[in-house]
Amino acid sequence: MKGLKYISIILIILLTITACSSNVNIEDGEVEDEVVEEHVPADGGTLVLSTTRFKTLNPIFNRNEDLFQIQHLIYESLVTFSEDMSIEPLLAEGWEFTNGEYGQSIDFKLRRGIKWHDGETLTADDVIFTFNLIKGNIKGISKVSIYKHSLEYITNIVKVDDNTVRVNFSKNIGNGLEMMTFPILPEHIFEGNKVQLLEQDDFNIVGTGAYELKEYEKMRSISLVRNDNYWKNKPYIDKINVLIVPDEEAQLSLFENGGIDFVNPKVVDWGKYVDEKTTNSAEFITPNYEFLGINFRKNILHDLNIRKGIAYSIDREKITGNIYLGHSTVVDFPILPNSWLCDDSKIQLGFNPNLAGTFLDEAGYILDENNNLRVNEKGDIIQLKLITNANNSLREQTALLIQEDLKKVGIQLDVEFLEWEDFEKQMNTGNFDLILGGWKLSYIPDITSAFHSSKIGGTNFIAYSNEKLDSLLDSYLGNGDLTSKKQRFSEIEEHLVTELPYISLFFRNGAVLVNNKIKGDPKPQSYNIFANIEEWYIDVKK
Repeated sequence: MKGLKYISIILIILLTITACSSNVNIEDGEVEDEVVEEHVPADGGTLVLSTTRFKTLNPIFNRNEDLFQIQHLIYESLVTFSEDMSIEPLLAEGWEFTNGEYGQSIDFKLRRGIKWHDGETLTADDVIFTFNLIKGNIKGISKVSIYKHSLEYITNIVKVDDNTVRVNFSKNIGNGLEMMTFPILPEHIFEGNKVQLLEQDDFNIVGTGAYELKEYEKMRSISLVRNDNYWKNKPYIDKINVLIVPDEEAQLSLFENGGIDFVNPKVVDWGKYVDEKTTNSAEFITPNYEFLGINFRKNILHDLNIRKGIAYSIDREKITGNIYLGHSTVVDFPILPNSWLCDDSKIQLGFNPNLAGTFLDEAGYILDENNNLRVNEKGDIIQLKLITNANNSLREQTALLIQEDLKKVGIQLDVEFLEWEDFEKQMNTGNFDLILGGWKLSYIPDITSAFHSSKIGGTNFIAYSNEKLDSLLDSYLGNGDLTSKKQRFSEIEEHLVTELPYISLFFRNGAVLVNNKIKGDPKPQSYNIFANIEEWYIDVKK
């Protein structure tokens, strides 16, 4: 892999060795030479980023999304997520499943010779120290790690030798590799009486990543410089300055005014901040999943024909186009569509009002003489209550479009916009028929919490109980073999799109906006928006 990158760089240099080329532009019968500048990647320059205010610099405790992304430049994990969300090596050069066919334990072999930013060598002790910090096993540390829940089935990590750690699980775990994506901290910096630094403002920022700390001005800025001893391909960009600002509005204002070179906006209408003369943009799929949940406590919704009638009535493309301005990706099940686990062959839903009507007819609800409402033999209409949270204009608009779509096929949908406290109360007590909501799905692919019958009364707030799905979820989680894992998840996807406990709507897209002096084609990923930063370089003429 590393050799291929060197070959690619050589080819780029060969292809761009001349300073410019000519394109022929024909307009009004005239031939005109248009000069197109080409750039050769070069070292140097400063990239200016920003983060909103955070509570801690420690990546094990940090909950700030901006800082989480920036910390990918400083810290590394044993393994990481690739573009298709599969696992690839990072600090670990490889791994082996042991003590059973799959899942009971995994041996990770660390790369040799990797140095911390202070020159010390990475060892197995650093991995074990970080694990114990996450699990809460280090005396004197009271903060709870954001990774603690994801490591609940890891019993311990033991040292096999200086370059090998063995991760032991309490049971067979299909997502054992994905669990090991937490950043590794250096034990020697925090051992002994220095352990309190882990929770203090003067947290010592030392990683193994492509950039290292030069200076930190509390709540003002973080200055990074290139790690010239980096074990992978060194980036071209020499320095990165990170401004610490109050909120996203300040970030967007700074970007518009040229104060920063790069921004990851959370707003859906980011296009208005793009000036083609000065800005490039790159879009990516985020784990923010929007859905319509079905309350299985309601008898009428036990009828699959009713659920299918609802599903085929909803014009999801219209919702994503009109409300989300096209910045979302329609899906049939809650798995990132760019994931290696996504089985496109299982996709079957779509906007089809005629088919929706057929399913509703099958359920025994026929349009009345005025073709306004569907009525059964008893004279009952289909009248449903949808709840969603107020003060979320995107969801409010989505709910109203769904209401319009269902009205067209003869379903009366009453929509309630609830303050968050009331919304949670009605959700948890089952006082709804349909719920318009969203999950920020974990990068570790596990949807058990939403659909497993053991989670009813908790995160399975739709009260869905199905023995077949329970079995599929348990089987998927208990098998680390990649082929079996993909097959099991494909079966889960088929079940969800066939039985419709949720009607999946879409995943929201994100974007980065980049000053066009930054070259090298940034390719952000949701997990790491700086995924290919080693290919970026700065046009010093800008």
